[in-house]
Amino acid sequence: MKRSLFTFLILTLLLPVLSNGQATKSYTSTEIFEGIQKLQVLGSVLYVAAHPDDENTSMISYLNNEKKYETTYLSLTRGDGGQNLIGNEIQELLGVIRTQELLAA
Repeated sequence: MKRSLFTFLILTLLLPVLSNGQATKSYTSTEIFEGIQKLQVLGSVLYVAAHPDDENTSMISYLNNEKKYETTYLSLTRGDGGQNLIGNEIQELLGVIRTQELLAA
């Protein structure tokens, strides 16, 4: 009985130390201020384009940063039908490269 109670107490005391919870992110005053500004705006924008290189980054940035809308970009193709001037990849492989470029941007 004493041994199980002792084990329970040790585990209870060590649990907060041993648990690997997600670390909380500390926000800067600028990030907090922008978050508060976004609370006053209700709206979202879905920008739809046919090809990955058809996005209008100026408009998307303006709507997100100035107007505080939640913005999302949707490309209807992966860009695998285009030309590749810097490599040998064509068709599906080119689409994979362009998808990775969009995800990294």
